[in-house]
Amino acid sequence: MEKTIKKTIKKTVKKTSKKTKPPAHTDSNLAKLEYRAFNFSKDIKAIKRIWREIGWVTEDVPEQAMDIIFAVDDTVVGCINGNPECSVLAQSGTMRLDQTDLPLSVIAAVTTSRIGRGLGFAQNLTAWQLARGAKKGAAVAALGMFDQGFYNKVGFGTGAYTNEFAIDPSSIDVSVKPRTPSRLTEADSGAMLKAMVNRPRKHGAVVIDNPQSARAECLLSENSFGLGYFSGKTLTHFIWLSGEGEHGPYTLEKMGYSNGEQLLELLALLKSLADQIYSIKLREPPEIQLQSMLKRPFREQAIAEKGKYYAEQNTYAWYQLRILDVPVCVAAVSFAGPPVRFNLSLTDPVTEILNTAKQVTAKIKEPWTGVGGDYSVALGTKSKARLVSADKLDKTLPTLSCSVNTFSRLLWGVAPATSLAISDGLQAPHGLLLALDPVFKTGPNPVWDF
Repeated sequence: MEKTIKKTIKKTVKKTSKKTKPPAHTDSNLAKLEYRAFNFSKDIKAIKRIWREIGWVTEDVPEQAMDIIFAVDDTVVGCINGNPECSVLAQSGTMRLDQTDLPLSVIAAVTTSRIGRGLGFAQNLTAWQLARGAKKGAAVAALGMFDQGFYNKVGFGTGAYTNEFAIDPSSIDVSVKPRTPSRLTEADSGAMLKAMVNRPRKHGAVVIDNPQSARAECLLSENSFGLGYFSGKTLTHFIWLSGEGEHGPYTLEKMGYSNGEQLLELLALLKSLADQIYSIKLREPPEIQLQSMLKRPFREQAIAEKGKYYAEQNTYAWYQLRILDVPVCVAAVSFAGPPVRFNLSLTDPVTEILNTAKQVTAKIKEPWTGVGGDYSVALGTKSKARLVSADKLDKTLPTLSCSVNTFSRLLWGVAPATSLAISDGLQAPHGLLLALDPVFKTGPNPVWDF
């Protein structure tokens, strides 16, 4: 058999060598790097190659979703000798700070090919997308991180913890009897999007009102299905799950509702699936403490430990955020207590990254170069921040010094000032730290996945 294999290989090589030329190779020392805007008809084939190369897609259906996403969203690419080897896609939405929905730029997909690694593509293109987002009016940016650390280099700070559960749906302790739902498919993505937009919005809530992305996300979900309830022709509340096999485990990808009564019916609907599905993974809805609505959760976790149909509870931060416009973000803060006034000395690492990127191409012409500088800040019922020269600062006021990464975490209440002084290098007099601790609303929760 070994001889047969060698003979077959020899024939194949000989036959192939007559018909094909060896692939052209690039001299690394002569490689020309370029950053530019994405051209759908010219670049989509290369982007699909990158996604397959890094394992993001393996089938034709997800590639159909890519056609939808990249045709409408804002993308920039990094090229080697004219060929795209990295892409960074951005979407527009809103993110709530306190009671205000601020314009949001979402860095939704950063992908780099195997030969594009180590050239600064992802970092420089992400910085460029931040500048493009700021130019369009975004006040804040957010992204789902693959791990902590990389995006800190362009000014992102870690978001708040969220709870994620894996449960046996039979353990959901609700007495509501769900009505018979309607079956939902990818064709209902627009109706599902409207139901998600109508969810109650709390501090930190994100909304990406993009019908094309909503449809593409349904296509990207493997073995997915949806169940929901209509009032007339309006989908009022629903669940969308993906998973594997008859018994799961399944993941609750999306959930839309507009009040507590509808949320309870959806939890009851999940419970009704327990006769066939043994495990469902979901993030905790911000309106409830899910653990308190489960029957004997610790017992379930002990029994299912290390099994295929596991039950567990994890707490982690999956997203990062950063300010793109300090005055707009500060103005969203409302504090009923005694006003807090101070000078802010802010640093922003993205400035250096953008300067580096501009050395590669003259196409980066956005005037925004970060938010570093000196600000006069007043927090109260009507908060405000004003960029001033250092000599115009009120010298009688205390000074807070930090990076934009840290200030973003402070403003959204991810951690209090006294904690950030320990963990994030925030510097301020102790009295100012204590005064800042009660100012910001805590527990931001995007709810929306991105």
